[in-house]
Amino acid sequence: MTMHRRDFLKVVGGASVAGSLAGYGSATSAASASTPEFGFADDSVPMNAANLCPMPRSVSEAHAAYAAKLDRSLSTATRHSVTDLKEDARSRLAVMLGTSSDELAIVRNTSEANNVIVQGMPLAEGDEVVLWDQNHPSNLVAWEVQAARVGASVRRFSVPVDTGSIDEAVDQFVAAIGDRTRVLSFTHISNITGFRTPLAEICTAVRKRKDDVHIHVDGAQTWGAVDIDLGSIDCDSFSGSAHKWFMGPREVGLLYVRERHIDRIWPNIVSIPWGRTIDDAPQGARKFDALGQRDDAAIASLADAAGFHEAMTPVGVEAKSAMIAQLLREGLEEVGVSFVSTADPAFTSSIIILKAPRETTRQLVSRVFEDAGVQVAPVGGLRLSPHIYNTADHVDRVIVAVRKNRALLG
Repeated sequence: MTMHRRDFLKVVGGASVAGSLAGYGSATSAASASTPEFGFADDSVPMNAANLCPMPRSVSEAHAAYAAKLDRSLSTATRHSVTDLKEDARSRLAVMLGTSSDELAIVRNTSEANNVIVQGMPLAEGDEVVLWDQNHPSNLVAWEVQAARVGASVRRFSVPVDTGSIDEAVDQFVAAIGDRTRVLSFTHISNITGFRTPLAEICTAVRKRKDDVHIHVDGAQTWGAVDIDLGSIDCDSFSGSAHKWFMGPREVGLLYVRERHIDRIWPNIVSIPWGRTIDDAPQGARKFDALGQRDDAAIASLADAAGFHEAMTPVGVEAKSAMIAQLLREGLEEVGVSFVSTADPAFTSSIIILKAPRETTRQLVSRVFEDAGVQVAPVGGLRLSPHIYNTADHVDRVIVAVRKNRALLG
C-alpha cells in the first residue's frame, strides 16, 4: 500500500484537486495526520458520512455567531440580517447545482424533501409508482403509504450489485417502467450497498421509454459528495440533506423541483411566508419551505457551508473524497475481506461496505472504535464512508482494526 499512499498524498496536496482554498487553507491537509479545519477528536474520528458529517469550524462558528446575534437582539432588523442569508444560500446552491433559485426549496432534511414529492404528487387510483428496492424508507415505504391512501399501486425492482455494465443497469430501470407508471423514484447512491446508479443515462433512457414519467431522485448520498449538474440531468425532482456529505448545518435539507412541475405538486405544510389567500404563494419552489418558525441560525450557516464548497470546488471535494475511499478500498482488498459494495469503477462511491453477519456487525463497529478510534456503521454489513476530513492515518487505523477483528466478519 506504500506506493498508493505516496501517490495519494502527492495528488491531494496539489491545488489541482483542492482548487482555490482562500480562507480555507487548512482544508488542503485532509490527507495529512490531522484535520485542523474540523474539530473532532483524534480518538473519535468520523467515518460515517453516509449518516452524519462534522461541520468545518468555519460553519459551526458561523452558526453559533448567528444564534448569539439573535439572542442579543430579536429586533426586526437583526432577524432580517440573519434570515436574509437564506436567499444567499439558495442562490449559491443554485449556481453549484446548475439550477435556478426558484427551483430550490430549503427544507429540513432528505426525508422531508422526499415526502413533499410523495404526498404532493397528484396520484390517482390505478396509477403506478416504480421504486428501486434499495431506496431509503422515506422514498420507499412512504410511497406505499400514499399509494394505499389514493388507490395507486407500487412496484419494486432490483438491480444486482454485480451488474456488469452501465447499459445493463440502465436497461433494468427502463424494463421496470410500465404503461401505467406515473413515477419512477430511486436513490442516486445506495446507503446500503454503496452502488452508484448511472443517473443521467437512466433519465435519458426512461424519457425515451415514457416521457411523462415523473423521475424523483434521492440525493442524500450525493449532495456534497458528487459534483452534480441538475440542469443537465433530466430528472424532475431531487432531494438532499446538508448534515451528510455537504458537511453543513443539521436539520437543513434541499429539494429541487423542475420549474414545469412546481405548480402541480402540492405543498405538505402551508405557513408564513404565504399570504392571506391561496393566490399569495411564495415564489417558485419556496412554497415547499414555508414551514413556520425554523432554526434561522442553522439556515443562515448553510451559506457558509456553500462558501466552503465554493472554495474547495465541488469537483475538488468529489476527487478528494473518492481518493481517500479508494485508498481504504485497496487496503481492505489486501486484507482479503469480502465486500457488499462493488469494485467496478462505473458504480463505486465513497460508501464501502464489507460483508458481515448481522449478529456481529454491532460488535464489529464497537471493536473498530475501540481499536482505531474511528466511527463506522452497521448498515448493510460493516459500512465505512470516509470523506475529505479523513486521512491516510485514519485509513491505516481502520485497516489494522478490521484485520485484527476479521473473525467477526464471518
